[in-house]
Amino acid sequence: MTSEHCSQLQAFADGMLSVEQERTFGEHLADCTRCQAELTGLFQLEQLGRRHVEEHGPVEVPWYLVAQNRRKAIGGLIIFTLTLLLTVVGVSRLSPAPSAYPLWERGTRHLEARVTYPPADRYRPLASTAMGSKKSLAPSTYSASIPAELEQRGDLQQLVAVYLAAGDPHPKDASAVLERMKTEGVGDISDVLCDLGAARYAERDDWEALRLFNEALSHKPTHVQALWNRALVYRRVGLPLLAREGFKEVERTDKDEGWRRAAQEEAEQLDDVLLRKKKWLEAEKAGEALVAGSGSAIETALRFRGVPMMRRDFYDAVRTRGSAEEVRALRPLAEQLDGQAGAGTVLVDYLESIAASDFTQRAPWARLYARLVSGQISSDELKTLLPGLLASKENDIALGVLVRTHANHPEYSAEFIKRTENNKDTWFKLLSQQFQAKQKIDKKQYRQAKEILESALNDCMNARLFYRCIDIENDLSHALAWLFQIDEAEQHASEGLRLARKLSQWDKEGVLLMALGNVARMTTKVPQGRAYYAEALRVLGDDAEARLNIHQNLAHLAIQSLELDEARAQLDQAMDIGLPLTIHGVEALVDVARTRHSARDTTALEESLALEDQETVGQRAYTSFLRGRFIVEIDPERGRNLLEESIREAAKAGPEDPLAPHARAYSYTSLIFADAQQGDYLSALHRFGDERGFEAPDKCVLAVTEDTERSLLVARGADRRLLSDYQPMRQHYFPTEDLSGIVPREIVDALEPCNWVDVLARPPLENRAGLLPSDIAWGYRMRIRPPQQREGPALHLVVNDVQYEKGVDPLRWKPHPGSNVEVRILRGLDATPSRVLKEMEHATEIDLATHGLSSPVATASYLLLARDVDGSNKLNEESIRKIRLTGAPLVILAACEAARGTSALHESKSLPNAFLTAGARGVIAATQKIPDKESSIFFGEVRERIRGGAPIRVAVRDVRKKWMDEGQGADWLNGILVFE
Repeated sequence: MTSEHCSQLQAFADGMLSVEQERTFGEHLADCTRCQAELTGLFQLEQLGRRHVEEHGPVEVPWYLVAQNRRKAIGGLIIFTLTLLLTVVGVSRLSPAPSAYPLWERGTRHLEARVTYPPADRYRPLASTAMGSKKSLAPSTYSASIPAELEQRGDLQQLVAVYLAAGDPHPKDASAVLERMKTEGVGDISDVLCDLGAARYAERDDWEALRLFNEALSHKPTHVQALWNRALVYRRVGLPLLAREGFKEVERTDKDEGWRRAAQEEAEQLDDVLLRKKKWLEAEKAGEALVAGSGSAIETALRFRGVPMMRRDFYDAVRTRGSAEEVRALRPLAEQLDGQAGAGTVLVDYLESIAASDFTQRAPWARLYARLVSGQISSDELKTLLPGLLASKENDIALGVLVRTHANHPEYSAEFIKRTENNKDTWFKLLSQQFQAKQKIDKKQYRQAKEILESALNDCMNARLFYRCIDIENDLSHALAWLFQIDEAEQHASEGLRLARKLSQWDKEGVLLMALGNVARMTTKVPQGRAYYAEALRVLGDDAEARLNIHQNLAHLAIQSLELDEARAQLDQAMDIGLPLTIHGVEALVDVARTRHSARDTTALEESLALEDQETVGQRAYTSFLRGRFIVEIDPERGRNLLEESIREAAKAGPEDPLAPHARAYSYTSLIFADAQQGDYLSALHRFGDERGFEAPDKCVLAVTEDTERSLLVARGADRRLLSDYQPMRQHYFPTEDLSGIVPREIVDALEPCNWVDVLARPPLENRAGLLPSDIAWGYRMRIRPPQQREGPALHLVVNDVQYEKGVDPLRWKPHPGSNVEVRILRGLDATPSRVLKEMEHATEIDLATHGLSSPVATASYLLLARDVDGSNKLNEESIRKIRLTGAPLVILAACEAARGTSALHESKSLPNAFLTAGARGVIAATQKIPDKESSIFFGEVRERIRGGAPIRVAVRDVRKKWMDEGQGADWLNGILVFE
């Protein structure tokens, strides 16, 4: 049975209906199987027509067969059939593009994100998906001719919508169109960015999607599709408060009732985050009532026994009780908490031991402790009472006081450690370990702190004392971040956040979000860092100290994206809080004040530096650096003196002092740019050499560095002429992948006659391709002279044909041994990290032919090897730095992206740098993916030329030129770098 709408099918396909008629017919089409089948037939007929044109050429269409004139023509079955054929061949281009397809009238959508093409953005519920699958239960399809036709008509916005929203998404196809639109300036830029973000979201590239949505909203803050999509990203990456705000904003501003309703529902589903906060607040009140001894406090506390901080409050409750009966009344809670920890009857035993006390002696101290907890004891009174308490028999009360006060009374630090580290209760042992780790962190001894905290975390997890575990995860993340072990820092912060959320520790959520923001900041992932800090600000908004830290970090992120006005605004917000800036805030201040000075900056700087410890050489050097970096812009002579003093002081530091290399490197940065500001480029060039411990070459050298808004290139060509390019106020950082084009033509021309060129690139620029053209023999020079090769037979170590985990294909590498060279091959399951490290120590030549992978967090590369006995299968730069390569080998890293690294200004974190530090005389590595068979031949030819006496840079240049002249491997060959 048919309805009156079925008769409109042909007119719908020909684009003859009004907009309202099309909408009505589309609703009918969604439920009419007869029309769906006939429309499919029309699409198939369209395909036949296109094939006819391809084979026989176009057909001229008489006027009476054109769709809008068809009703005037005398027809019949033959004419009608011919009309169908010829219409799709000759008339389809005449049909109005936006309304030609019924794709946007379907009852459901397949993309969670929104697209900007209006008909495709009409609200429809999301199609159901099969459990465990990403695809919809009823995948929709469309004629394969539609994308081609839209492309031909130039309707690129609808084409993108088809790729993303007409069926199961094809984000790569959409991205290709959108990148072209962006380059050619086609369409509204905010729409293009939003759709590109939707494509990245469909690919689960969430942080890049967030960056694109933020950029779209910077162009148009009310862009509802970008607001919705950004909320989706926030939700998926675990930032529910930001997600909820985003959906609420869509609910307020979207004109489509369906999307407003959907946004409301999405926001309501995120209300559980507020329930977590509510539970934490109620548990806090329950703990306070328990400590105060309120009437029904024990029963209420039992309701919140699963919230880890209840154990903390239990200890305080015992300490405030004035009789054995009051103490024993806490036994039900002690039993429950013991049961959760699964470690016997630690708390019940403690309870009984206290109940047996002489309360004529204990009660006064219990009342004193109750006053302390409620804030009724001044610091002076406490100082007077502490000696007597410590001498009393009430060890647990004395310990409680020390727990609360030791941070402000360093004279009792040793007493605190003594009373906690040998305590039978693991809770207090953990407190001791945390405090000792903090002491190491305060002295910038992060490696020792890491070892203490790793042991503490193991003890904590075994004892199931999760309140302490959350704090230890945060402390460990902090120490690891300072050691630039970024992946591990991120893992511990993420695990701490997971625990905090699972156990309703709302305040700890904010702390761990800040830790994740720190990791993102250290890897210059600006959108990611801003998102974490923004969520943390919503969690910890009432905490002034937390707000100070967050605004300081947001200032650093703004500096990283060269948004200096925003950086100034964030610093001003931090200073408005009324607390002194931390050392981290001062670091941002001395950067921003150079171009965005404020009258209160000098006072803020000196106030903060006066509070900094000056115990270690590194701390003193770093303070001199910060003051010098600030003052050199005001009083150049005094500023230079302070910076040079910092360098001299840093030279006195031991290897375990992490602040000293920071102070030294950053001081050189300021001095180099101070020289450039004065036009003294020769002095600036000499400082590049001084920093590395040698005199900069007087010819065939290029030095390059950058510092926030400024950059400098200094060169001396073959004729020793000095050339420079100083940019005091640029808009963008140098590219992170390929530096092609940043060296002015004049400098390139001066370097071309050189036999080879020493490049002195300061981190983070020293592992990027394209700095100079490929026909120049150039390489990154890292130190004063090559290491001395040991005497004895040559040993060529080849790591090849590694046995990886299931699903990873081995690489094939053909060794190219020289004469009188012993070849030792590690392959299969023998190619483990420990075996490779051991065998490398005595090799004179090393080929590492294996997969190179980048860390998902830090972007630094590592080499994938066979699984070792300890479970590890990665060869990273940290493990390489620990060995000594006595054979001073030339190392060829035949691995994808092995030259890439994450660099701080004071140190390059990369595999090539690690090998040079360990004793290699040179490293050849690639910045991009390389083919195994072709690279085996290429590197073999390079090694043969080096054995013949060619310098490493010259050998690489010559073989590359030969291959490129033969038309081979141009793309990946330009990514081969030399480090010496």
